Amino acid sequence: MIPDEELALPSPPSSSPSTEDRAAWEDQSDSQLIDACINGDEGAWSTLINRYSRLIYTIPLRFGFPKAVADEVFQETCLILLESLDSLQEKDRVRSWLVTVCRRVCIQHMRQKKDLQSLDGMMVDGRFPPLDSEIIQLEQQHLVHEALAKLPPRCKQLLKALFFEIPPASYEEIARRLDISTGSIGPTRIRCLQKLQQELTKSGHH
Repeated sequence: MIPDEELALPSPPSSSPSTEDRAAWEDQSDSQLIDACINGDEGAWSTLINRYSRLIYTIPLRFGFPKAVADEVFQETCLILLESLDSLQEKDRVRSWLVTVCRRVCIQHMRQKKDLQSLDGMMVDGRFPPLDSEIIQLEQQHLVHEALAKLPPRCKQLLKALFFEIPPASYEEIARRLDISTGSIGPTRIRCLQKLQQELTKSGHH
């Protein structure tokens, strides 16, 4: 169990880890980040929260809470994660775990406000409806990020340059970075996308 004073809770997602911390941890898996957090690494904690901050913060907003309440839900969810780090059974499924915890925190807030009519109105056959498209999209982005981190360095650099940089790097710039010819970028791109698909399939997402 990590004492609260060792790893400070982040403020809501307007903040982000330092450039050095992000560079050191951004390609690590959730499981690796959690292990580092358990050992007291603040950079790993900041990166883990930054990775899921938008996902966590979106859920209370979709419940219809104002920003002030969404901030509270965000902080409470992060605190629960901090207190649960060393007891997580499936560290590579922390994304789904966070969604479940955050929704429970939202329900608690609604019950505290005795807004039971509003709560019941959000349920169908006693259950909450599926996550909306924005949250699903955020989850998919995390899955791609995790799969991308497992690719060989050249594939990782190529796909990040083509699909994640804004604006995308030119073929000439990519060729210079990777020390390859521009003519080989197309075939390499296809092979790298195939490897990315294989990693997503291994994780059960395709």
